[in-house]
Amino acid sequence: MDEKVFRGIEEIPAGVPRDQGMAYRLHVRRKVDRMVEEARRAGGLDLYVPARVRSRTLMASSFLVSEIVRGEDDDGREVAGGEPRAELVLARLAGDRRAGDAGELRLAGEAMAVRWEYVAGPDGSDPEVDASSRHVDYVLAVPGDSGRWLAVSYSTAGDGDPDSAFTRTATDLFDAVMSTFQWS
Repeated sequence: MDEKVFRGIEEIPAGVPRDQGMAYRLHVRRKVDRMVEEARRAGGLDLYVPARVRSRTLMASSFLVSEIVRGEDDDGREVAGGEPRAELVLARLAGDRRAGDAGELRLAGEAMAVRWEYVAGPDGSDPEVDASSRHVDYVLAVPGDSGRWLAVSYSTAGDGDPDSAFTRTATDLFDAVMSTFQWS
């Protein structure tokens, strides 16, 4: 991580004074350390964070891949063999408004997934977070194991406006990444 955070930021973003370069790198390192710890607590398998400045801008976005293991007390319609079919669970997730806005069924590569998109505001738990961010979550079944699921969660502050064309384009880019998803 030191290689990515300290050497990956060769250019300091516009708006950061040159004499504040090391303080900026330390600030980014603390934020990344915090993200990694949160990802571990959430059962994260992989955390993707842009670490290179492009056009004097560091993109404020990330995505987390985590595994969801179905618990003993999960509610689900059973089919022959005692396990719910992935298609039934995905359809139910897509239409379940108890968890918030309904999701949509969508292909993630060759796998069927449920996708949600929403905007979240600062919750007060992090004083450095003072802007809303756009989020996209995908949930898909692990092939051959009806009790295991994969969640891929993306968030971006974009340009500070969760409804701007720039932020929506960043979200579209993540959807394009998910459209290439493959199991190997």
